[in-house]
Amino acid sequence: MAKKSWNELTNDEKLDRLTAVLTLAGSDVKIRDRCLVSPESAKKALSEIGGIEFPLDFRVQFLTPEEQLKTLILTVPDYTPTHNGSPEVRNAEDYQKCTYALWRS
Repeated sequence: MAKKSWNELTNDEKLDRLTAVLTLAGSDVKIRDRCLVSPESAKKALSEIGGIEFPLDFRVQFLTPEEQLKTLILTVPDYTPTHNGSPEVRNAEDYQKCTYALWRS
């Protein structure tokens, strides 16, 4: 697989390349270990196996199914000043993130 910049990949290409890495991480213990040892190792594994060049400030982290149950990732909402003293209601389900959902076409 030819290496390509993350920002140049289409959404479908991102999903295809991530799928390839996840497939191997589910069947090859050495790759699985590389994905879990640290965020830096996970990013390097994705880069090498998935043919992805990530920006320097890009972060990657894999969680085991057990860790997923004990981890919550939220996106902080855009700042909106209160209107007449009442803040805009933010629904938790809109801010609890798994990032790939934004790429599905």
